[in-house]
Amino acid sequence: MTVEKSKPIMSAEVLNPFIVKQRLSLFQILKSVLLSFTLLPIRFLFMILTLLFAWVIGVITLPGITKEQALGIEPLNGWRRRWAKPFITKLARLVFFFGGWYWIPQKGCRASAKEAPILLVMPHSTFFDTVLVIALGCPSMVVKDSTERIPFFGRLVKYAQPLFVTSEDPNSRRKIAEKIRERVTSGKDFEQLLLFPEGGCGNRKALLQFKLGAFAPGVPVQPVFIRYKNDLDTCTWSWEGPGALKQLWLTLTQLSIHCELEFLPVYRPSEYERENPRFFADNIRSFVSSWTETPMSSFSVEDARFLKMAKENFLPPTAALVKLLRLRKSIGRHHIDLCDELLELKGKRKYFEKMRGNVKHMAFYLGLERCSEALNDFYRTLDQHETNSLDVRVYDAGLYLLRTDLKVREKLRRAFKVFGSENAPAEHLETILLYWKGVPTLKAFSQLDKFDPEELHSS
Repeated sequence: MTVEKSKPIMSAEVLNPFIVKQRLSLFQILKSVLLSFTLLPIRFLFMILTLLFAWVIGVITLPGITKEQALGIEPLNGWRRRWAKPFITKLARLVFFFGGWYWIPQKGCRASAKEAPILLVMPHSTFFDTVLVIALGCPSMVVKDSTERIPFFGRLVKYAQPLFVTSEDPNSRRKIAEKIRERVTSGKDFEQLLLFPEGGCGNRKALLQFKLGAFAPGVPVQPVFIRYKNDLDTCTWSWEGPGALKQLWLTLTQLSIHCELEFLPVYRPSEYERENPRFFADNIRSFVSSWTETPMSSFSVEDARFLKMAKENFLPPTAALVKLLRLRKSIGRHHIDLCDELLELKGKRKYFEKMRGNVKHMAFYLGLERCSEALNDFYRTLDQHETNSLDVRVYDAGLYLLRTDLKVREKLRRAFKVFGSENAPAEHLETILLYWKGVPTLKAFSQLDKFDPEELHSS
């Protein structure tokens, strides 16, 4: 199955996917307080006893497992796969049954590991998504190596044969991508690999940009969509909003947690998608967005702290400005004074023959030896017409908009002026609009012959 690459259902440029707003009524607060002294202790008791029992089963059954199986190089086999893992999985599911997840409906048809070696679960919005992983039979996942050291769970997680990633290793992303490729293309009888393609938690209002690890192998994937249905959202946890402990307390003091999983049709990539993981990932996201009527955000999980930084500096929370902040950080320019950097680039432009080019051309302009992920992301955001030919001065224009020593009108005037007196003023105006208002095109603007910064300044 393939789909044409499409634009988001709605513009998510000004939609912050990392804010969780929660308002508790007096009744909800009183109910949680009451259940904290009645229901919660009983739940904890049964959850801990069940988890202890599962841990004992793991202690008894794991000795004798081969090193290759423990590292996920070879699949589990024999009685450990036939009954030990399913039994421990049922006990783990029982832990959360006592916690309030009594029933998790599943819509659609789940594909086999041969049909779809990878399950893509989204939107990822909470640490409680672990419950849904268990409900799917504990398929393999990518987890931090520190997971092995977690009491009780550390031993049990070995039955899922996860792929371990070392968070301190700067090459961990490349290594884990290689492990994913080896696992799903090995031809061995492994269970499905479950991945959260967003790579982090958002607020479920929009799909974050996908990571490429699940798409680099070029194998069929099956999207799985999560829906939480309680009137009061106590599960969602992201960068700004209720903390983890508060959400844990509120969730376990609900009478029940209602959620469901929907299995979407298996997506089989085309030859071009197999050779272009980014195109594959974008098409999958567009497919899921259309199927579930969920908007797509221009932000990735790495943008979260820079989105917060933009707000703290009273900058518009648009994707273009956030990507610029992230790019400056990734290439080590964040500590350079903006005025100094603009002077440096102005001098460089005098000897720079060609202003337009692809992302490698922009890397050369910025003095980079390679195109980092942050640069690729920035380039894709600014190249809104997907021409693969961008004026390098869009970077300089963005620097003017980051300045805090100028009033808004002066920022916009200088940003527009940085392009010089060449033609294509409409394209330059589109760039400024994209930066300052998050407007993807000029369709809403009928007059392009005059640039009025006050129009952009007005809210």
